[in-house]
Amino acid sequence: MSRVSIGALLAMLMVTSAFAMPAEIDTDGDGMASFAEIQAFYPEVTEELFGEIDLDDDGYVNDEEFLEAVGEELIPDPVTDA
Repeated sequence: MSRVSIGALLAMLMVTSAFAMPAEIDTDGDGMASFAEIQAFYPEVTEELFGEIDLDDDGYVNDEEFLEAVGEELIPDPVTDA
């Protein structure tokens, strides 16, 4: 792999991690948020709304699902709406 490719990959990983779910939400640091973790940060989130956010129905919200929910304004952006 060339140095340019490695540099591009590292830059992409750094950008991706900048948009990761905040640690204030993902309190156990597993990269996903359970209903309890989401509700602790967003008390207004119901089980029904959590189901809308959890697109793959695995019982957890991953970074992509979280960003989608913020983008669709299902939940407030924890950075700009804080």
